[in-house]
Amino acid sequence: MTIAAESQQGPGQEREAGDGSEIPEWLGQLSEAEQRLWGAFPYGDTVNYSSGDSALDDPARAAEWGPDRTIQAKVICALLLGARAPIPGRTAGVRVVGARVVGQMELRHGRIDVPLTLRHSWIEDTVRIDESVAMSIDLTGSHTGRIIADGARIRGSLKLDGATVTGDSALALRLDEITVDTDLSARDLRCFGPIRLIGANIGAILRMNGCELSQPGGEALTMGGARVGRSIIMSDATIHGQVRMPGASCGSQLYLSRTRITDTPSFAFVGEAFEAVGDGLFDQGFSADGAVILVGARFGGIVTFRGSNVRSNDDEPALHCGGMQISRGLYLNRGFRSEGEVRLIGVTIGGHLDLLGMARDTGPLSLYHATIATIRDEGSHAWPREVLLDGLTYNAIDPYRPAKERIDLLRRQVGGYRAQPFEFMAAYYRALGHDEEARLILMEKERARRATGTPWERFVSVIFGTLVGYGYRPARAIGFSLMIQVAASFFFAVWRPEQIRPDDHVVYYPALYAADLFVPIVHFGQADAFQSHGFATVVAMGLPYLGWILGIAIVAGASRALARGAISG
Repeated sequence: MTIAAESQQGPGQEREAGDGSEIPEWLGQLSEAEQRLWGAFPYGDTVNYSSGDSALDDPARAAEWGPDRTIQAKVICALLLGARAPIPGRTAGVRVVGARVVGQMELRHGRIDVPLTLRHSWIEDTVRIDESVAMSIDLTGSHTGRIIADGARIRGSLKLDGATVTGDSALALRLDEITVDTDLSARDLRCFGPIRLIGANIGAILRMNGCELSQPGGEALTMGGARVGRSIIMSDATIHGQVRMPGASCGSQLYLSRTRITDTPSFAFVGEAFEAVGDGLFDQGFSADGAVILVGARFGGIVTFRGSNVRSNDDEPALHCGGMQISRGLYLNRGFRSEGEVRLIGVTIGGHLDLLGMARDTGPLSLYHATIATIRDEGSHAWPREVLLDGLTYNAIDPYRPAKERIDLLRRQVGGYRAQPFEFMAAYYRALGHDEEARLILMEKERARRATGTPWERFVSVIFGTLVGYGYRPARAIGFSLMIQVAASFFFAVWRPEQIRPDDHVVYYPALYAADLFVPIVHFGQADAFQSHGFATVVAMGLPYLGWILGIAIVAGASRALARGAISG
């Protein structure tokens, strides 16, 4: 029976297409365009409806396409769900180029055993394949309405390369809990509305490089808990809205090189507890108009922000990586700039923290209780103007710089004096065998500790630091003592004291008289037999105090030296 005789068929009966195959009655009369597809399906042939005019064939001009390029969505769905049997020995499938598909593609809960290809076509309404089991789906270059595939299983790949998905502020592309056995490819995708991949499982690669996502002020891409077998590639993307990947993971690399994230509600990229076996690349011009959050993330390779720019929209950190673990290196170098705090509290970095060429106007750098193998810089000038180093530990700073070039860095700490950064850096120099450099750091520590005291305490600090290097320069104290002793001897040789009892036959020695006054404990009897008057009395009264101060400093310095010797032994 031919299609022309359809009017003679009763309800519930089937008709025949022009090729003799039976057509379910509920499909109605097939157009010429639909008959071409119906006939090509069992052979897996591609039906190309394009005109050959590249401008006219743009799906954006689908409104100009006539009936010869129009297919009802229900015809495609019927073929996919088994309305026509394949030809033995051929791979059946819906393979269409340049068609205008009208109506909703309703494939929910279905089992699709043939591939679906709708390339450079225009799909009028929503595509629904939620909780379906399907072969590969290819919508390359097509314009479509919303796509819903919650819980679907794609036994192959899902291709959206160059496609345009137009939804609304609530839904555009929803693929929650989807399983794709191989790649989900969406290169150069344009999506208007949110994309959701919550709990998705991608067997190989998620490709979204060059895509343009638009959900200003909202969540443009959400893939919390998603699992990707290999890499997540989102390089060269333009994203208007927030990107969320909390708890997601990938078996290789995360690429966001040259990607721009703008129009965010507050945070630009949220990757709390994200895990990657390999690298995280936020470099080569990556920019985020909002905070990048990588709290608790883990990377088996490097994480690089080389040449990138991140900016906080409020008082939150611009780059927040608290507790992050990186097996190799973290690169904040070669023009990296942060308009806001870079918070690396508690991070563990198995390789370099590279600050070479970081922008000087970068916000505060917080390394509170961070553990780093090697810090690479160009000296203190490579660091931001404000730092928090309390609790920071490291194995090396590359290249080696003298302590006097590191002191400026320790002075930049926010929040006031902290002892640990000074003590750890001193221990670092001492471990290298540079004890003099270590003493410089410890002297600076004492100076910083006393800098916030009362005016009197600051005055005493200056005197104590000058005379004995806060006890870390006992040799200086001995030198000052000798100079004071010699000066006092000459002084009392000129300003001779009077003998208290003239009848006593005591010989006056200026050096012994000065030593009696200046050297603690030592007693030669000169101070008991002679007494100074006038200005010499002031000098005689001050010498014992100087003697005790310098004596205590010498003992303290000697004790420190002995303690260091005992520890090193």
